[in-house]
Amino acid sequence: MCLGLGLSCAFFSCASKEEPVKNVIYLVGDGMGFGAVSSLLLTEDSLTGFEKGAVVGFSETCSANNHVTDSPAGGTALACGVRTSNGRIGVDINGVPLESVLVKAQKLGKKSGIVVNTTLTEATPAAFYAHVLDRSRGFEIADHFVRSAIDVAIGSGLSAFVNRPDSVDHTATLINNGYDVYLTWPDVHASKSEKFVGILPMDAVHRKNKGKVQAGAADGAEVCLAAKLAAESGLKGSDSSVVDAGKEPELYLEKAVAKALNLLHHKGKKEGFFLMIESAIIDGYGHNNDSEGMIAEMQEFDRTLQFLIKYVDKYPNTLLVVTADHETGGTCVAYNEHTPGVKDTVKLSFKTKGHTGTVVPVFAYGAGAKYFGGVMKNTDIPLRIELLMKRD
Repeated sequence: MCLGLGLSCAFFSCASKEEPVKNVIYLVGDGMGFGAVSSLLLTEDSLTGFEKGAVVGFSETCSANNHVTDSPAGGTALACGVRTSNGRIGVDINGVPLESVLVKAQKLGKKSGIVVNTTLTEATPAAFYAHVLDRSRGFEIADHFVRSAIDVAIGSGLSAFVNRPDSVDHTATLINNGYDVYLTWPDVHASKSEKFVGILPMDAVHRKNKGKVQAGAADGAEVCLAAKLAAESGLKGSDSSVVDAGKEPELYLEKAVAKALNLLHHKGKKEGFFLMIESAIIDGYGHNNDSEGMIAEMQEFDRTLQFLIKYVDKYPNTLLVVTADHETGGTCVAYNEHTPGVKDTVKLSFKTKGHTGTVVPVFAYGAGAKYFGGVMKNTDIPLRIELLMKRD
C-alpha cells in the first residue's frame, strides 16, 4: 500500500519487504546539539550508542514564529508534526488542538508510555498529550495528563497534581481511573501493575548541578490519596534490596525506561507500543554553561541509549528514533592541546546561555530506520513515524 501525507512511494518503497514497525521508542535529548554529542564521543574510549550502526540525519528546529524555538514549540513539532508559535504546547498558531503521534499510536491499538527525568507536565512530554496556549499552565496540563489514557508514566512533579488552587487531588483522579500511583522509586520498581504512574521527588530523577541548584522545576511533597494508600499498605520504599533512584539519580533514567519498557513489551504483545522518553537536563547544563555537567549528563544519556539498542537488537520490529527539540548553549568543543595517547578532559565552550537555531542530530535504529537519514524539518520526524506505524 502506498502511503499519503505528501510522501510518495519514492520515499517509502512499496515493493520492499522490510521488518514492520510494531513498536516505537522516541528518545528526545532536550537541548542536545552536535556539541553535546561531540563531548560524549571524545570522552568515551568504547563505542557509544550513537556509533552503533545508526542512520544519521539532521533536523531543522525553528518554530513557526522564530528561528530559535523554545521547548513548547519544539516539543509540539516533534510530537504533532506541526510548527507552532513559541510558548504553545500541542496547539497550532491559532490555538487549535493538534493530535500527537502518541495519540495516533493509541488509536492504532498500541500501548503507550512516557518516561522523563523532569516533571511529567514539562513542555516536551506535555506536547504528546496536552493542548495549552502557554507552558506556565501546569495545572491545566495535569488535567490533560489524567485524561490521556497513557498506560505507564514515570517522572517527577507532584505539585501540579495535588498542590492546586482548585484543591483537586489528581492522584485520586488517576486511582479512580484505574491506575496505581507511586511516589517512591522502590515502589515503582516493585510494581506488578499493568497501568501505573510514578511521580517521584525531583532529586530522585536527576542530579543537581555543581552549584547545587536543580536544573529542573521544583517538586511538591504534599499528602494525597496516593501517599495515604501507600502508608496504609506499608509501601514506603522499605525494600532495602532495591537501590533508591534518589540515592543514585544518575541511574534513574535507564532504570525507569527499563521498568516502563518491560510493562509495555508484555502489555503490547499484540499491537505493539509507543514509548516517549525525554532526557531533559542536557538543556539545563547548556543554559548553565556547565561543561562538566554536560559531559556527565551525556554519559547518562548514553547508558539509556545503549540499553535501548540492546532491546532493538533483540526485537527488530522496533524503531528507535533519537533527536533533540533544539540546541542549547551554542555548545562546542574548545581548543585544548593534549598529549597523544593520554586521555585528557574534554573542554567545552559556549556561545550563549539560551537556545540556538542550529540543526540538531537525528539517529535511528531498527525497523524503518533508513527513512530518517538526510536533512529534514523537525515536523517530518513524527509524520514519518506515523506512516511507518500505519504501513501494511
